Amino acid sequence: MDSYSLNCTEVGKLVLSSGLLERSWSKISDINESVQQSNDSAVEFKVYREATFVFVVFSTPPVGTDAFLNSGSTLVPDVKSEYANMFSFLCSEKTPSFSLHTHALKLFASTVAKNRSLTDLKTELLHLLEFKKPVIITGAALGGSLASLFTLWLLESIKPDLKRPLCITFGSPFIGDANLQQILENSVRNSCFLHVADTTQTPIITTGSEPFGTYLICKESSCVCIDDPKAIIELLLGGNTDLEGKRDYGEVLKSLDRSSMVDARLMIGDVIINGMKNRAAEKKQRFDQLKKLAEVKISMAHMEWYKKLSKKDHKIVYYDRFKNEPVFPYEHLRREMNDYWETMVQEVEKMPQGEASYLKKRCLLSANNYRRLMEPLDIAKYYLEGKKEYRTKGRPHHYVMLEKWFEQQEKSKEPLRGKGTDLSELLTFDSCFWSEVEDALIAINELKTQPKEGLVGKLVKFEEYVWEIIGKREVSPEIFMERSSFMTWWKEYKEIKRTRDGFSSSPSKFTEFMNTREYKSYGKPASNSSG
Repeated sequence: MDSYSLNCTEVGKLVLSSGLLERSWSKISDINESVQQSNDSAVEFKVYREATFVFVVFSTPPVGTDAFLNSGSTLVPDVKSEYANMFSFLCSEKTPSFSLHTHALKLFASTVAKNRSLTDLKTELLHLLEFKKPVIITGAALGGSLASLFTLWLLESIKPDLKRPLCITFGSPFIGDANLQQILENSVRNSCFLHVADTTQTPIITTGSEPFGTYLICKESSCVCIDDPKAIIELLLGGNTDLEGKRDYGEVLKSLDRSSMVDARLMIGDVIINGMKNRAAEKKQRFDQLKKLAEVKISMAHMEWYKKLSKKDHKIVYYDRFKNEPVFPYEHLRREMNDYWETMVQEVEKMPQGEASYLKKRCLLSANNYRRLMEPLDIAKYYLEGKKEYRTKGRPHHYVMLEKWFEQQEKSKEPLRGKGTDLSELLTFDSCFWSEVEDALIAINELKTQPKEGLVGKLVKFEEYVWEIIGKREVSPEIFMERSSFMTWWKEYKEIKRTRDGFSSSPSKFTEFMNTREYKSYGKPASNSSG
């Protein structure tokens, strides 16, 4: 069998042989029977605390198909809808909103508001999950929709590295749109949902709705387990609909066993299968990103060695060495690292906020070192192509986001850099520093040939920027090497400041720092600062 369907097939076989489906359906049947006898119109839920599992079962009063189809959807987040914001934690940077089915959402939110015990149950289940107690949340038809919403609500408070609940639904309608499906597809939370559906009793599919999670789709005496949304819709379209949960899944399950699991190709056309293969390959590539981080760190070690040799053997800043070399020996590593972090940023932006934050913490320090070490090389290439104003006109998106995330989470953890601290290995904090140098050099050349209004102010502003980061000790001492682009700028700036109108005649702190060659001791350990 192809690898694209192997994992789901194994999951299906495991679930079929575990007895969990039968136990879940048995409890659903119990609560549905008691609801029918009481003629209660409220949502019911019941907790079964067993030795090995805790089951939470949801049941709802019957609702007409037309009423469900015509209730529309609710945008999340929505400032006008308090209950919609219960699920805003799922939004991602790439997908800041999604829609949930209005009827199911209102039913769930009103149950939470009216029933304090549901909030207490959430707290209890979180405690059980911390102690690795398996929790199964289940329901049929619309009850399954509420089970899904309760599971999503519960997942907000579960750290990504803890045990998660399993939600099992039977014949339940889709409750979210394509945006929610995409968010969950990029989340570990997607694996928390197993939906059992019979092709003769299709879950209601409203306009714009999409499935999420894994589906065990039953047809006669066989079944297939898949998590590809397009293939799921292809298999479920065309059956009868049933929101009252009249389909007896107990009878469906009796006809199934491990041998009932069939190759997806026997139930789906080749076009859908090929699409599944392509989407599975893309998903695998996304989830392999963290595994590749170790390889990226090795590439970074090569670049750090290049930087060190540039200073030691070539007596030049690695930025300028890269600019002047006709062939860069590590070009393939540079491209691989850029590709890696571009992809990583794209995937993090798709993830729900909590998981994105967790992933950022795992790789943010590596990402920050990459940005500070490698972005200067992209800047060099940019200006070698005759361009200018990199920071505002040419900066790649992934650098912008890596810097933003670092500022949000790790900036306060920067090591202390008091006077006398050795800064010889420091990477300049502002990874766009060299673009500011290049723009200042361009401004000087323009001022020489065709003086323009604002160029003097631009150069003064750059001087102030440099003096500020020197004062904060946020710039590498390597910029003061005699052959660096920065020192080229300084020599040009010193002369043009002396001969051109518009500059202050009084020496600034920065010009004194440079003219007295105080920069020679910048960043040296206290014992060597006088050398």
